[in-house]
Amino acid sequence: MHYINPDLDTASLSATFQREGRVLIRDFFEPVVIDALARAVDGIDWSLSFRDAGGDRLLSGEQLSQLNPEQRAALADGIHKLAGQEFQFSFYTDSLVAAAKRGDSDLLARFMRWMADEQFMVKIREISGVQEINRVYAQATMYTRGSFLVVHDDHVDNEDRRLAYVINLTRHWRADWGGALSFCAPDGSISESFFPHFNSLSLFRVPQSHFVSYVPPFAQGERTAITGWLIAA
Repeated sequence: MHYINPDLDTASLSATFQREGRVLIRDFFEPVVIDALARAVDGIDWSLSFRDAGGDRLLSGEQLSQLNPEQRAALADGIHKLAGQEFQFSFYTDSLVAAAKRGDSDLLARFMRWMADEQFMVKIREISGVQEINRVYAQATMYTRGSFLVVHDDHVDNEDRRLAYVINLTRHWRADWGGALSFCAPDGSISESFFPHFNSLSLFRVPQSHFVSYVPPFAQGERTAITGWLIAA
């Protein structure tokens, strides 16, 4: 079965990527594939990913359910305080890499294994021109009220990340609900923003300064996606 839309204009997409260092690809997957992925992420028991003074933290759904209102408020205050001082994020996640390594057989674990295989890799190499990628990292993510990701460039010293991607799985979203993937110009302004269209794939070169805008309290939905990096190992 072919997962990727066979009608993609790969040459045009590649030209955009070579010119801009990024591209938003609409209708990337076949409809049956993207529908199945969207249903699968809706069933995740999400964990909250954020940072505190000690580094990256993860709170499971069970742990979050045990927090009282005062503890939840203190958690949010700590997240926001750190965001004003250094790199910070707050969103919900589930690791597809961990599921695949455990040998899980659910749809998302199978999709992770497919992403590591040649059909996906070849298409991304064709679009990006980056031939060295041979490993993928993937996580399911959910941005809901209060979620955000501050400016960063995805570079880490111990991983040769060449590309970052976002597979958008949200059927209904509004621009004023935040959650946009925005890229920064050298002067700190926004040079371009990608709206999270359903069945779109955002692909961009690493390193590149970007952020995900804050989802306000009045947002009436969740921005779900599969995100990660393509790595030269």
